[in-house]
Amino acid sequence: MATAEEIQRLGRIRHELGAIGPDLIIQADGKDLHLCSTDPMDGGIAPIAILLPGIDISLQNFLVQAVAHQRFLLALLDRCARARKELVNQLQQIEESRKPPNYATECAIKCQKDQAFRRFLIECHDMPEAVDTERVKVKVRKILAIESMTELNDDPAAAARWNNLKKDFYRWRRR
Repeated sequence: MATAEEIQRLGRIRHELGAIGPDLIIQADGKDLHLCSTDPMDGGIAPIAILLPGIDISLQNFLVQAVAHQRFLLALLDRCARARKELVNQLQQIEESRKPPNYATECAIKCQKDQAFRRFLIECHDMPEAVDTERVKVKVRKILAIESMTELNDDPAAAARWNNLKKDFYRWRRR
């Protein structure tokens, strides 16, 4: 990751590139070679440097392409940053999907809010009607042979019994 100073420097580079025209070109006036910039506002060409006689063509090409190369590298850096962010998000999603299910919470929610689940317990497990949430939880703990809902997360056999009870409930609900 970039340091705060590096992020500031990138910001300055982006700002400076924004002030430079899109292209650098070389113009000859019969005596000298001029490195010129195009004005981003009006498209006018302005000399920014005089190139010494005999300057190698590869160096001329490098100077002409310097702005384009920097813009390319910044765009590449931006794409890499986006790709990294997407990968981090994907890894987080994978990690979250690997977390074991929280059966205790799931069971508590069913006991508290799912009226169909309560009706299932009344009809199939002899739970009295019009009971409060705590009595529903007591009934479910008795059916599952557990003392605490946390056992659903800690004991694989209790979790299996909970999953079987849910399957029975879903079958009952589809009838």
